[in-house]
Amino acid sequence: MTVAKRVVDTLNSAGIDGLGKAYSYYIPASSLNTETKALIAVSEVTQLPVEYGSNTYSQIEKNIQVKICYPNNSQVDAEDLEKSVASILMQKKWRRQPDNGHYLDEQGRLETDLYFKGEN
Repeated sequence: MTVAKRVVDTLNSAGIDGLGKAYSYYIPASSLNTETKALIAVSEVTQLPVEYGSNTYSQIEKNIQVKICYPNNSQVDAEDLEKSVASILMQKKWRRQPDNGHYLDEQGRLETDLYFKGEN
């Protein structure tokens, strides 16, 4: 099972208010047009072996991207949902990294990309 799939399973089972569904790697286009709640796509961004003074390593530091897409005319509180996502992932030992804030996609939907670092 991939890291992205494990994170998706964690988010989908967490009962986050305002979350429609989390997906691994991409959100199906049909879901973007029909969902009334926020959708999430989790992707693995980088993987870096953690070495301790030798050429062998026992851990890999992984960075993930959590893309949150809000539907048009959404009643979802973006700040609350993003805090909930971050809190759940931090409980699973992921550390939040800086992000670039919110932006609009080509269809005018609000989106944000959150980044997390962890060793798994």
